[in-house]
Amino acid sequence: MRIIYFDICAIVLTATVFAFLVSKHYTKGRTNRLIVMLAILFFCSGMLDLLDSLFGTYIARGPENVSVQWVTTSLYYIVRNATTPAFILFLYSFMGIWHKLRTDMKQKLIIFGPMAMVLVLVIINLFNGMLFYIDKNGAYTRGRYISILYGIAVIYILYVIYILIRFIKAVRNTEFMMIFSFILMNIAAVITQRVHQELRVENLALALSLFLIATAVQRPEEIIDSAVGTLSQHAFLKDMNRAYSLERPMNAIFIKLKNYSALRSNLGIEIYTMVLKRVGNKLVKMGRIINLYSDVYYNGRGVFSVITDGYESEKTQDLGRLIVAYLKESFTLSNLEIRIISKVCYARLPEDLDNYNTMINFSTSFSRTIPDIDQLIVLSNVMDSKDYMMKNDIDDIIKRGISGNKFRMYYQPIYSVKQDKFVSAEALIRLYDNEYGFVSPAIFIPAAEASGAIHDIGDFVLEDVCKFIHTGEFVNSGLEYIEINLSVTQCIEPKLVEKIRGLISKYKVRTDQINLEITETAVDYDPVITDNNIFSLWNMGFKFSLDDYGTGYSNIKRVVSLPLDIIKFDKSFVDEMDDPKMWIAIVNTVSMLKKMDKKILVEGVEDKRTLDRFIELGCDYIQGFYFSKPLNQEDFIKFVNEHNSGKAGVK
Repeated sequence: MRIIYFDICAIVLTATVFAFLVSKHYTKGRTNRLIVMLAILFFCSGMLDLLDSLFGTYIARGPENVSVQWVTTSLYYIVRNATTPAFILFLYSFMGIWHKLRTDMKQKLIIFGPMAMVLVLVIINLFNGMLFYIDKNGAYTRGRYISILYGIAVIYILYVIYILIRFIKAVRNTEFMMIFSFILMNIAAVITQRVHQELRVENLALALSLFLIATAVQRPEEIIDSAVGTLSQHAFLKDMNRAYSLERPMNAIFIKLKNYSALRSNLGIEIYTMVLKRVGNKLVKMGRIINLYSDVYYNGRGVFSVITDGYESEKTQDLGRLIVAYLKESFTLSNLEIRIISKVCYARLPEDLDNYNTMINFSTSFSRTIPDIDQLIVLSNVMDSKDYMMKNDIDDIIKRGISGNKFRMYYQPIYSVKQDKFVSAEALIRLYDNEYGFVSPAIFIPAAEASGAIHDIGDFVLEDVCKFIHTGEFVNSGLEYIEINLSVTQCIEPKLVEKIRGLISKYKVRTDQINLEITETAVDYDPVITDNNIFSLWNMGFKFSLDDYGTGYSNIKRVVSLPLDIIKFDKSFVDEMDDPKMWIAIVNTVSMLKKMDKKILVEGVEDKRTLDRFIELGCDYIQGFYFSKPLNQEDFIKFVNEHNSGKAGVK
């Protein structure tokens, strides 16, 4: 009598694992799909063994059952012996060595050769009973060559051990132990069932191994982003670290949803997540459309990564172009029109990004290092350009600038309409690097904000301007004050007030000699801390300007509630002043701000016609290339002295 309870337990356990994986959508990626395949094979193995046991033991034997037993037993041997090569395929995918199957024919023969032999032996067995025999009464008897199947099993087990040892650096210690337990558990089960035929424990050992793989080794809850439905950032970091350690050739498509922050704030987290899920599903489907196997990861902050095998370069670039075309099109979701602004880049790994850390850094910063063009960007085509190298090396450039004192202050004169002279200037920081030369603030300021170096840069600006104001040159020039930009991160510094108080005390600067500029972004980033800092500085006697007014969603309530002395019109007002509708908006905005007793400064004025129009409108201050570009301290003082001695004479 065969004890079938072990098979029943195996069937229930494998079915439970399968249902769990499918219900949780843990089927993304090659490795997860191979686990699902293992679950199906283990389930079928258990069912066939159960049927074989039922017809051979529990159902009355007879000639009518013999054919069924031949079929179920033959299928069982095929499926049971297919589980080990299927497990080896899982190992290849899990350990990141799948690419070796394509390049190494010996490995293919080792994996699929023995399985082909099993299939041939089972077919031959139908004619000569060399493996097993079922007599006319339904009695099962092992054949004299059944040991061949055990020999094949030994070959597979030795190969699994070889793979684990050869590529041991591709797995963690805990993963190694879990995978090795699969081998030990199944060896013990085979020996037990060989000695005691009635104990059908092999399939239970398979089921328990599957449970360990699905829950402890692969950990689907870690590798799947349940909200987006793709592989997770954790899986990306783990898979890429493993791939680089094994020098696996890959292709990568990096996708950045540039307006992800606006989408999240304007749509709300629920609809925004639906947008991400829709994009993720589309990325997966597009790979299947062009018959390209790809792993899709969501890395957070609007970044997706698509990884393919290294030999699929052309198809991967085709996929990249499909992605660009898809993301250009708007779509409707919950009755809202969704428009995505994206940047898509293709790279060869590890050729273009030669180590793991470089690749990870690129995946988070590529949207600011590669050109802003509305098409697939091939990294190898741009990475030799000076602009790319500068942007990619910007963190080190900033560090060199700070440590080597490469930052310099420039000043752009500000003209007072009422006084008909230059009364102040905006302090603007510049950086010159020995390797790259002049580095634009448009490049190093956002990078410094992202890295945190903006605090050091901000400290340099505050101190250098205070030094300048302390000099006799400033005092004798007749200038009233200097405008200093405060970045978003500076506005929320807990010790900003103490820092500024210490500097003006050190250099004996009056508070009315500094006008602090803040942006709409800074005002809204963290209103509580920002307001505390602004009002504390205002109570000390500092005045404030609101910079880049009109570039964001101007919050009139915030403009009214804050102690803002000057509102600075962004250059976009100037650029679009000939648009009749825009001019109406400008006229009414000036009127509104004047009634609120605010002074108005216009930036970006480059010609006399523009100057006259804004002067006639009643604006108080003018800044722009019409008067002067930003100048170093020496040239700025010379400019002010020359022009103010005879007045600017522009009225």
